Amino acid sequence: MKLLGTTKVNTAAIAMVILLTACGTNNSATSTNAGSTATTGGTESTSTAKPTGTTDGTASTSTAKPTSTTDGNTPTSKQPDKVTQAMSWFAQPEMGGHYAAQVAHFYEKAGLDVTLQQGGPQVSNIQLVASGKVQFAMANADEVVLARKEGIPVKVIYANLQTNPQNLIYHKDSGIKKIEDLNGRKVYTAVGFPFWQYISYKYKLDKVQVQNYTGSLAGFSADKDSITQGFATNEPYVLKKQGVDVAWFLNADLGYNPYGNVVIATDDFIKKNPDLIKRYLKATTEGWDYYYAHADEVNNALNGVNKDYDVDHLKDAQDVAKDYIFGGDAKAHGVGYMSEDRWKTLVSQMKEAGMIKMTSRLRIYIRMSF
Repeated sequence: MKLLGTTKVNTAAIAMVILLTACGTNNSATSTNAGSTATTGGTESTSTAKPTGTTDGTASTSTAKPTSTTDGNTPTSKQPDKVTQAMSWFAQPEMGGHYAAQVAHFYEKAGLDVTLQQGGPQVSNIQLVASGKVQFAMANADEVVLARKEGIPVKVIYANLQTNPQNLIYHKDSGIKKIEDLNGRKVYTAVGFPFWQYISYKYKLDKVQVQNYTGSLAGFSADKDSITQGFATNEPYVLKKQGVDVAWFLNADLGYNPYGNVVIATDDFIKKNPDLIKRYLKATTEGWDYYYAHADEVNNALNGVNKDYDVDHLKDAQDVAKDYIFGGDAKAHGVGYMSEDRWKTLVSQMKEAGMIKMTSRLRIYIRMSF
């Protein structure tokens, strides 16, 4: 099937070193019994591929070649490589490029047999990857920083969302005008979420009455003075359908914008399978173009996987998510792109808020050409 759209692909395979001083945190997001390989000094190898000309010693370009192909993309001399991708939540537009790559058979054409496994509550994707139960998984960038801090050997290889859709939602008639107005009110938020740790620190939200967020909007809907965490692509639509008039602060606009729905893999898998990963990422990137060129087809497929999202909701969420996916650095560099500056900013913010301490140098992500 012919690819439509204009999404660019990354042209440099660059392994960036992010400096973390890491031997302590205020919360533990993941288990450390998954075979840690992190060091307390120096750096880690990220690929067996030989580097091509670099000027500063920080960039390396993979030279691994694909197996025999007929069109430069699809291996023909062996059975498809089987991999499983764990999604960040139930199927929805923020991960639509992956489902579109299946619908349009881009994974198949790339010599891959991909299983897309829905996420959900109480699912730790970092542990799933670290244990080898899945080869790829989605997470938030800040979750990966905490995992690397704990010595869990995973890296980010792709950023689906340039802008993170996490938000803080309030009733329009609550009198809230600025983020500091949350003080003295109930805020439904998941305990230990890095975004809340940073925002409550930055804006001195020390008088907030924190309520444990369970996924239910009932408490928030009933109390017009309360606030709830959510996603710009989801809760505002749901609440509007329920007749609840809301506004929100996008966390990214508040200055905290970790890459969203990043794809992670273990250090070992990255080292041993550079070509497989490049084929996977290329097909996924083609999938994002296909999704926005064939919205109805892919949204119907998403609805078939996740019945809780009706097609109208999927269309609304897809429209909201478009700039989060194709905007920012993706305008110039293509979907999935990550910059060193963004990672350094995130690490600095997490350190400032006391989530991590600097004692070791760890590689958190790798950019791969495809």
